[in-house]
Amino acid sequence: MKKKSLLYLLLLCILLLVSTFMGCSAKGHPLTSDHSGVVSGIPSPTPTFEEFTNALFVEEVTSDTISLKYHLSRPENYGIADYPITLGSVKDAVSPDENADDLYEQLLTYDPADFYEEEKLTYLSLKHHLELMMQDAFSPYLSELLGPTTGFQAQLPIVLAEYRFETKQDVENYLNLLPCVLEYFTEIAEFEKQKSAAGYFMDDKTAKEIIVQCEDFVTDLDNHFLATTFEERLENLALSLSEKTEYILQNQTALHSYVFPAYDLLAETLTSLLGTGKNEYGLCHLENGKEYYSLLAKISTGSDKSMEELKQLLSSAITEGCNAMAVAMTAEPAVYENALRPDFPETNPAKIIEFIADKSAKDFPAINCGDYNLKYIPASLEEHVSPAMYLVPPIDDYEAGVIYINGSPRYDLDGIFPTIAHEGYPGHLYQTVAALSGEINPLRYLLSPTGYEEGWASYVETYCYKYAGFSENLTSFLQADQIATLCLYALSDIYIHYDGYTPEELSAFLAGYGFPKETTDIIYQTLVAEPGAYLPYAVGCLEFVELQALAKELWEEEYSDYAFHEYLLEMGPMPFGVLKELLRNPL
Repeated sequence: MKKKSLLYLLLLCILLLVSTFMGCSAKGHPLTSDHSGVVSGIPSPTPTFEEFTNALFVEEVTSDTISLKYHLSRPENYGIADYPITLGSVKDAVSPDENADDLYEQLLTYDPADFYEEEKLTYLSLKHHLELMMQDAFSPYLSELLGPTTGFQAQLPIVLAEYRFETKQDVENYLNLLPCVLEYFTEIAEFEKQKSAAGYFMDDKTAKEIIVQCEDFVTDLDNHFLATTFEERLENLALSLSEKTEYILQNQTALHSYVFPAYDLLAETLTSLLGTGKNEYGLCHLENGKEYYSLLAKISTGSDKSMEELKQLLSSAITEGCNAMAVAMTAEPAVYENALRPDFPETNPAKIIEFIADKSAKDFPAINCGDYNLKYIPASLEEHVSPAMYLVPPIDDYEAGVIYINGSPRYDLDGIFPTIAHEGYPGHLYQTVAALSGEINPLRYLLSPTGYEEGWASYVETYCYKYAGFSENLTSFLQADQIATLCLYALSDIYIHYDGYTPEELSAFLAGYGFPKETTDIIYQTLVAEPGAYLPYAVGCLEFVELQALAKELWEEEYSDYAFHEYLLEMGPMPFGVLKELLRNPL
């Protein structure tokens, strides 16, 4: 079973491309028969629904070592004793899920009428997910594992650098994982050659950007951040000097033998394929690309809306946002200048969380987020990551979440207030702790749509401008600008990949919103390189706005923002269509 094509381990823009696959497992151990697969791992003859979902969960988290490490702190508590050390295989990462039909038939053998509430919610989430997976019958060549921001090659170093060392076994697993990098990149290189031969290779601009990224990665090897961060993480363990020295030597050897050569190989392969791409525009210019993109949108957003409905939704939001900004500027002429550099009440990330937690108590249920960590990115990583990110905690240690702040001079931390609302409280940190502390089924947590996660964080980021102490007009302007901007990028993405806009057509569209051509050309290339990247943020946010409107309609005098947010937190992550139906017809 494939959870989704992008497994979000680091939220915001930090994504790791992993899926359900098997691969390099040298020095690892095969799964036992009790935990070896979705079908074979289910107790026979008739598993309970709990056994069924537990087997699915075990298969998913043991599909690759990184997924297991990031999702479970103590896998032995879930019956996982032996597992392969693997990054996976490209073939399984890009191919349609062959088990979806069989799993769907298996799921339908259960009658949810007698389930308790969490089982019913898990049943509905899994049913929705499998129905989408069964629609995926497209060519693997439409899939892309590489990308300037969300590509495997872009995110793997960051995720490796943040791989937690809690025990000596973690260190050894990590060291055994590094040889798999070269094997996996070799498979990616071969896949890109196959895509080239079939006419599906990426455009040259995207390829050149990735080539430069790979070349930059293998500079200054003597002081590489994967070496320095490795040594820093060893400090968390009680190791003898000889053990530490040996581990450091093994890491250096693996980096130079497997990891750095992997990036050299990828750069060389992409360079050799330059000029072979036949499409420099959107996915719809490829065979079945339009249909593939439509399904990609449904999977990533968690929305059941058609593409035409999404375009109408986004267009309306942009218009409403522009109108709201115009009204605010008319009422308060200084709004525009103030919006360019708003004076937020707090700039210290820790104090921002405390400030918002206090101010939001009337609108959001108070949640103790535990001993989360708020850290600054190590100097050696500052050039490689975004301004801030939330590191998703293990399911069984949900208070171990980390918000990372990039203190690089490139970023203005004076304006980090809304970003902390997005990443922290009441954003990703808050929502994640709420879900996991509510004893959500682990499988349902894995199936959480990206659009729900990023939609919630975008919704509350916009909402929290009201706590900054600005005038009503400035607050309205900033909220409208936030939503309109997200929607403008998302709509542009659809125009490119679904409607086939050329750079000239997108430029003409964005010119109406004041974008100069040099900017629209950058936007076009960014969206071409990574289809659908903005959809979860924009569509997810608007879906929450629609849910809010529906709750107001149904609850009437009983509605309050507090009650609405409390309801969402109690329900937990779900596809939006399912949530709307449950709102209309409670269990």
